[in-house]
This record gives sequence, C-alpha cells and structure tokens, in this order.
Amino acid sequence: MSSEMSFFTISKTSKIIGVQSHVLRFWEKKFLSINPKKSSSGRRYYSSDDIQFLLKIKKLLYEEGFTIKGAVNYINKKHKEKDSNEDSQAILKLNEAISLIKEGSHLIKKNMN
Repeated sequence: MSSEMSFFTISKTSKIIGVQSHVLRFWEKKFLSINPKKSSSGRRYYSSDDIQFLLKIKKLLYEEGFTIKGAVNYINKKHKEKDSNEDSQAILKLNEAISLIKEGSHLIKKNMN
C-alpha cells in the first residue's frame, strides 16, 4: 500500500475496470472484500487497492471463465492460504524471539555467577 492512496468515484472506476457501474455494485454484494469508502451522501470512492482487486475479479470472470460463485470460492481460498502463511511466518518469528530471549537470559545468569 502506498502512503498516498488515490480514490476514484464509481463512474471513474467503472471506466478503469471496463464494466458498467451496476456491475461494480453487484460485485460488492458478492465479494465481501470489495468495500469502497462511502461519503455521508452514500457516494462510493474506490481506492487503488480496490481497483487492483476489481481487475483481478474481472480477469477471473471474463478471461478465465469463472462463475461468480467459483470466483468467490477461489478468492476466499487464496485469502485463507495467505492468512495461514502469514500465521506461519509470525509463529517462526515468535519462536526465534523466544529462543533469543532464552539465550540472552542464559548468558546473563552465567555472567552473574
């Protein structure tokens, strides 16, 4: 994510993605990961990350031949795999930190005697 996030209206986003705005609103209902910011008047603003995600959905549906349900399942599976991988990396880092703390504690005790 960049520190300067760009936001686009639904009409601009639909031009970028190449689908009509009602398609984007439909996808919002089906893909829970699509969550544009909404103004107090209800106007949608899509982030650069939203645009990347929408392009991925379009590719799955229009180029790779996925059904809506199939694309939702595929994305949910990928999301779970990503979460699982991140959890595994966090556990490895925690174990490494614990090992370093134990080693440091052992050295401190050794040098106090």
